[in-house]
Amino acid sequence: MFRNYLKIAFRSLLKFKEFTAINLLGLALGLTAGLMIMMYVLDELSYDQFHTRKDRIYRVETAFHTGDEEGTGTNDANGWGVGAALKNFPEVEAVMYARGASGLLINHDGKKIRQQMHFATPEFFQIFSFELLKGNTAKVLVEPYSIVITEDMEKKYFDGNGLNKTLTVQDTLDLVVTGVMKNIPSNSHIQLDALISFSTFTTAIYPAFDFNGGWGNINVRNYVLLKEGADFQSFSKKASDIYVQHAGEALKNWGVEARVHFAPLTDLYLTSKSGNGMGPVGSLDRVYLMSGIALFVILLACINFINLSTARSVYRAKEVGLRKVAGSNRFSLIKQFLSESLLVTICAVFVALAFVGVLLPIFNSIIGKSYTMRALLSPEMIGGALVLIVAITLLAGYYPAVLMSGLKPAEVLKGKMQTSSRGVRLRRTLVVFQFVISATLVLGTQVVIDQLRFMQQQDLGFAKDQIVVINAARVSSPNPDAHETFKNELKALAFVEDVTFSNSLPGNPGWTGQVSFPEGRPADEAVSVEYMAIDENYLQTLGLTLLSGKDFSMVSEGDRQQGLLLNETAVAAYGWESPEQAIGKKIQSPSGYPAGQVIGVVKDYHQLGLQQNIGPMVMDLNPRASYLYAVRYKAANTADLIQALGEKWGTHFPGFEFNYFFLDQDFEKQYQAEQRLVIVFGIFSVVTILIAVIGLLGLVSFMVVSRTKEIGVRKVLGAGVIHIASILSKEFVRLVVIANLLAFPLVWYLANEWLQNFANRVSVSPWIFVITLLAGVVITFLSISFQTVKAAMADPVKSLRYE
Repeated sequence: MFRNYLKIAFRSLLKFKEFTAINLLGLALGLTAGLMIMMYVLDELSYDQFHTRKDRIYRVETAFHTGDEEGTGTNDANGWGVGAALKNFPEVEAVMYARGASGLLINHDGKKIRQQMHFATPEFFQIFSFELLKGNTAKVLVEPYSIVITEDMEKKYFDGNGLNKTLTVQDTLDLVVTGVMKNIPSNSHIQLDALISFSTFTTAIYPAFDFNGGWGNINVRNYVLLKEGADFQSFSKKASDIYVQHAGEALKNWGVEARVHFAPLTDLYLTSKSGNGMGPVGSLDRVYLMSGIALFVILLACINFINLSTARSVYRAKEVGLRKVAGSNRFSLIKQFLSESLLVTICAVFVALAFVGVLLPIFNSIIGKSYTMRALLSPEMIGGALVLIVAITLLAGYYPAVLMSGLKPAEVLKGKMQTSSRGVRLRRTLVVFQFVISATLVLGTQVVIDQLRFMQQQDLGFAKDQIVVINAARVSSPNPDAHETFKNELKALAFVEDVTFSNSLPGNPGWTGQVSFPEGRPADEAVSVEYMAIDENYLQTLGLTLLSGKDFSMVSEGDRQQGLLLNETAVAAYGWESPEQAIGKKIQSPSGYPAGQVIGVVKDYHQLGLQQNIGPMVMDLNPRASYLYAVRYKAANTADLIQALGEKWGTHFPGFEFNYFFLDQDFEKQYQAEQRLVIVFGIFSVVTILIAVIGLLGLVSFMVVSRTKEIGVRKVLGAGVIHIASILSKEFVRLVVIANLLAFPLVWYLANEWLQNFANRVSVSPWIFVITLLAGVVITFLSISFQTVKAAMADPVKSLRYE
């Protein structure tokens, strides 16, 4: 029976080739978007799901609150003693310590190579389900000078035979490979190439490390595995006071309150507000956005199917009437029409797969992934695709099937169906809905473009052009003055104007969250600031403006020992009335950074993108804490510039990789999220408009055929081509205008809500609504004008003979 349904469906689809082609193309576009976005969404939701104990694993976080802040900032790192204290709770099965080690360079074949490495305690393999291919999970990270590497690293350094071999780090640190682990899955929030035993850190790197102290040193990460059946709510409530119990008085004296928070492992990637020092972070909002876009694109394609099917019911009415007279019941007719919908959907899937193959590289570049067609063969994708096929078949085919199967044979065979208004209101409503979605995406794109353009064109308060930055992080030399010598030799190059050496540049903040106590405020009122280690050339190189006081001078002992520069926001945060009043004031800090006396105030500039407000910054003359060379150069050939800088680098730091970037390009990276949003909105705006226009073309073709006699009568009575074309077009133009008017308040609300995420933002321009409305009307008119003009120019004699 089902085979017979498909055979009849195939014949019917071939009979109406234009209808079939339009539906096929519309559904294929919808499915293309659906399949690619499903690939992305399933991948994002799969992060950390492969761990067998995932429901019992939590990352330990530290939440800070200082007197000058209204909210609480959370850090993904903790004080040294937090993990040790957690081991005393009966609910805890295991606690892991971890700390970044990527600054340690591997010395191999005379080259210094940077790999993604972390120090970790043996509990790493007890808590997580990362597969160890070689070695004993209970022993690989126990002894000092032990390292576990991934299989890719084993192939890279040891040709696949690395167990018990030695890997040299930082010239003198020899580590024995005690284990080889399978490459970390891409859907893990922890990404690394190697694990070094934490005992190596406490033995060879920092022997002063104390598991029971260091409560103010927020620089280690902890993960905790709870016992089966443990009451998480009760445990987290008790454990939140760890800082208060062990270091409450000291933190209070610093003007800081700290609490312990626990973040579930499976929520970290998409929902963490604390960042992630061990790998990537995602965005749940982006998942919702992409899912919503896919849903609407598929829905628009289904609307085309519904509109065209109900419009086509006029031409299948006699078929339905004859089938009913011949004995077919309504249920069998519904199955027949649903089989047609299924056949079109299955054909659309194959077309969509071809589209995905062509568009996948572009999609990857937009979202920053590296999917292949093989991802479509995963059980989740196959299951999702089947659900999508069934859903589209029912969504697109059910209403037309019910409508056509419900026709009364007597009315149909008398020809009354042609003049019936059944379905007209639905088709109008669905067309309006289509253009509401299209207009919303177009308007949303315009809002994002306006905000992005605003941020890119704003005066940042510093000069970012013609500055190349050399990253010297973890670069060492036997010459203690190597960095200063290198800087001076760069200055001597003919095309170099200025060079500065610092730990911070715009787009690369310094030490944030530093606690400080300004002169003139109560001892328990701390101010959180960003500490920046700079040299005497920083202001000049970046083109910063000094408002009061003086810049640093290397010949001044006072500047070198005690001098501090502040920005305007820091002056206000410290409670001083003006930049002039700040000069000579003293600042203290429990950590010693920042500490000294204010000698100058710098005009505010944007250290980060315009998404954020300018924060309080304190600058210290401290080249020893610096690692970034910012070189301002004159107009020069870029290749010659980089070659000259690279040669100087090789002379002073042989064996170390020459890493550089241009400041303006690096600063623009802060707007990547907005740039991707523009691309996503823009692409899907085009797709939704295309789907809507395809649907319009189909509806207009059916409308022209159904009004053939009317057109002939009007021409006989003297109506001109323009008049007839306008009559045929005005209904669709009116629907587009209604759709835009409905979209306007929705976009106005959503756009203003989105813009609240930006400290510096544009207002929604009324002109974008006017332009979008006019563009929608023009696109609609152009889309249907060919068919309407063709119908208006037809011979009225043939029109009047039309049956």
